[in-house]
Amino acid sequence: MPESQELKEAINFIKSGESKKARPLLLKLFASKNLGIKMYAGMNLINILDRTTENKKLIYVTNETINVASNIGQHDIKICLLARKAEFLFQDLSLLTYRLKNLKLAANVFRWIDFSLEKDKQEYEASIIKKEKLEKEISSLEADVLASISLISDKSMRGHIFMSLGEISFTRFLYYKQDLVIASPWRSKIMNIYFVKRWNLDRLIGFNKNARKKLRTSYKICINYFRKSIKEYETNNDETNLALAFYNLATKFTLTYHFSKAYRYLIQAKRLAEKNNERFLFPQIYELEKRIKDKYKHPRNYVEELGPDLPR
Repeated sequence: MPESQELKEAINFIKSGESKKARPLLLKLFASKNLGIKMYAGMNLINILDRTTENKKLIYVTNETINVASNIGQHDIKICLLARKAEFLFQDLSLLTYRLKNLKLAANVFRWIDFSLEKDKQEYEASIIKKEKLEKEISSLEADVLASISLISDKSMRGHIFMSLGEISFTRFLYYKQDLVIASPWRSKIMNIYFVKRWNLDRLIGFNKNARKKLRTSYKICINYFRKSIKEYETNNDETNLALAFYNLATKFTLTYHFSKAYRYLIQAKRLAEKNNERFLFPQIYELEKRIKDKYKHPRNYVEELGPDLPR
């Protein structure tokens, strides 16, 4: 079978919600000597790899695909992929910050303790350097994307870029919630009570004024970018990506307990997905719909499930 036909078959698998069948085809095509085939295989691989468990592979595939796009003069695609790379690097930054918090856990509880072990201190110091490097790289990528987006005329491509920038801003919002929190055993316990989080009172309890400002700013920027992506897709009559943008924005509102706003966008995502038979979106939409409708009936008690963030 020609590589172009294999690529079409892989894309059809993804659209029909059968990403597992697409994966081996795309991995094979990603090794192709045809740079165009390799680029589109990489772009589709990025969409199906799991960013939670396969983030290193995502970054590798993204870097390779950026190089290919640059070599064959696909500037618009390169800019889009730079934005995606910043998304995945932020995932690494969040995991690194979580590790740093754990390394300093003892010192946060017992003020006279610095580090439990000498090797923990060495890992902490190395991780701080790595964290600063990641922050600079992400900021540089964002700056490059923002400087180039005005040169892109394709509305759908602009929509992709705005959606990636929205994802970066939301990850930054979650990162600030992790990095800037004023942690203590009693604060953690109160902040993890469902109805405290439901009304966003955890921000008053666990963050100072400057931290709350950073949270508000990053969240507002995230929502604005998603709305820009929706506008671009609507202008281009790109209903497939419009449904995805509606769904992603609904997810952000759900995660921040703005359920009425989330439901409005989810209904639009569901309507478009059903209209165009976008089967890959159906399971995600139905799961999110169930979560929104169940917001009061079975609130999760994260303190009972996981315990407070710090030891008693």
